[in-house]
Amino acid sequence: MSLRRRSLGLLGALAIGVAACGGSASPTPAPATPAPGETPAPSASAAPTSADFKFALDGEPTYFSYAYTDLPTSWVVGLLYNGLYRANNKLEMVPDIAADLPETSADGLTWTVKLRPGVKFSDGTTLKASDVVFTYQLGLSPNCTYIPDGCSSLQDNVESVTAPDDSTVVFKLKQKYAPFLVSGLSVVIVPEKAVRDSFGRLQAASGAVNPTDVKALYDKIDAAVNDAACGGDAPPATCDYATYVTDLEAILQKAGITLPDKAQFTSADGTVDNSSYGSALYDQLRDLNTTLSSKDIDQIAASFRILDFQRAPVGTGPYKLVKYTTAQSVELARNDDYFGGPQQVKVGPAKVFIPIIKDAAAASAALQKGDINWQTEVTSDALAALSADPNLQIASFADFGYYYIAFNLRPGRLYSDLALRQAFSMCIDHDATVKAATEGNGIPIYANTPPASWAFNPDVPHYVLDVAGAKALIEKSGWTLGSDGIYEKDGKKLSSEMYVRAGKPQRVAFAQLASDQLKKCGIGLTVKEGDFATVLLPLLSYPNNFDTYLGGWSTSIDPDDYSIFHSSKCVTKENPDDNNFVCWQNPEADKLLEEGRQTLDQAKRKAIYFQFQILAHNDLPYYFLWSDTAHAGLTKSVSSTTSGIDLASPLYYWNNDSWIVSPQ
Repeated sequence: MSLRRRSLGLLGALAIGVAACGGSASPTPAPATPAPGETPAPSASAAPTSADFKFALDGEPTYFSYAYTDLPTSWVVGLLYNGLYRANNKLEMVPDIAADLPETSADGLTWTVKLRPGVKFSDGTTLKASDVVFTYQLGLSPNCTYIPDGCSSLQDNVESVTAPDDSTVVFKLKQKYAPFLVSGLSVVIVPEKAVRDSFGRLQAASGAVNPTDVKALYDKIDAAVNDAACGGDAPPATCDYATYVTDLEAILQKAGITLPDKAQFTSADGTVDNSSYGSALYDQLRDLNTTLSSKDIDQIAASFRILDFQRAPVGTGPYKLVKYTTAQSVELARNDDYFGGPQQVKVGPAKVFIPIIKDAAAASAALQKGDINWQTEVTSDALAALSADPNLQIASFADFGYYYIAFNLRPGRLYSDLALRQAFSMCIDHDATVKAATEGNGIPIYANTPPASWAFNPDVPHYVLDVAGAKALIEKSGWTLGSDGIYEKDGKKLSSEMYVRAGKPQRVAFAQLASDQLKKCGIGLTVKEGDFATVLLPLLSYPNNFDTYLGGWSTSIDPDDYSIFHSSKCVTKENPDDNNFVCWQNPEADKLLEEGRQTLDQAKRKAIYFQFQILAHNDLPYYFLWSDTAHAGLTKSVSSTTSGIDLASPLYYWNNDSWIVSPQ
């Protein structure tokens, strides 16, 4: 599932131990007997040993820090770092780096957190409160490059973060913020010295370039790719980032910045996608330009993604990065300085090997062969075979996430017209198509909150198939049916390319089935598969050159969707990587989102989110598709040394720092 926000961002974001709901929280002791669906912990009488652990990523990693932009990277980030709190299998927030639950003032605006003593980073240095403050200062900077929800939730709600002593951190909020324990206090902590040292190296190297030259190239490319001519049927070469690759490489290398590996942008036949590669280079130039024009902590925040720290991260987690080989694998090694997490883990595999297997069927085959021990997402076409395999254990749970078709709502874009979005939704036999695409595994949805959530509104209207009604809406908007059976207006076809992530059979199946049905309404839809990190993510970032996109959110268990739908989070030149990439701007939606995150009473919040779901359904920034009954696969050789593995929980992996693999 594509993740651009919470871990979430994300998840942001479900990253390891990041997303969860509030509620009473205390560390969960190891049960004497396993709960139903839970694999037991091994006997504590003998010190367990472990073989190396192997699991697959279904996409290329982006940034090995809280700046990651996708779900695959979040699995790695969760093994490298810790936050102050994490969520357990019961969806309760429990202390991680923190020593206990936070103390909260009567007005709900001051949160005091005591740190666990003796926590060390993987470079052997001791974590102090100043490291926590520094991490949050990066997030509070206007140049924050964390996952978008990580930036917005902090900047919108946190007034200050201070450290009265080495073991105490004090957060002062601007207003009451209901999701703060979930999203605000789960930011992964980085060491101040290591990041500042990395910035110092960039600062020294970038002294070789003239800031005026950097700005001039940035302004030149920015103006060219956003020229009005780029929206035409035959845009000039100046609209293509590929045109500027040579200039971008030259100035970035001169500044001492490591360029993206071209292997990420190379197809099976050896062809480099210079448009996507050029876009990635441009993103680096943008960060460099912002860095050179900023001061103090804002400089470091702007540079965070282009620091060599991203290739040699330092965290407090159970593992540390050894090597990332583009298009092949990520390798980790045990962090022998690991403090143990909430359950005081003392053992673990010496090595973690993570092959990059983008095709879901290939990953399932690798799991059955024993080439990997864990597949984080099992799609339904392989589920029956995996479930029948006596060597495997299957996690099955209601997923806190959903899939959707997003419409670009910006003026001049095809689906900026609500009537056309309504017609689109009336041309697809929604529930039957979901059933066919997911082989019955998907739960049809009609708004933004998955059925697993306490805020799910069961009374949101369903989509209704009505081809005649859809055509009437289209024609009322001035479109005429063309000779090829597709509507047209002012020389423009009612047709779009819909981008979908390659290697995801359910998503591709829905897209193709939808395309066939839409054609009967006179709406053209060409399905285009692409890699998320190199093809799709640039489309969802500024300047958002797409009309329709089929993707998914892996959401937080808290229903706050401010970062996805609030108009202030619309992706713009100034906010190129925010989550409202469709640029939905609805004052009523903004008001509900603001009330929802500032209301502490859960019953009142529920009523607010019920209203929001109706509004999101009616205004159609997305055509909502389905939420999964999700599945993951583990070899039976995998167990936990502490509290077992709760295979019925959406956070079954919350304690994977305690997982071991029985030697064969």
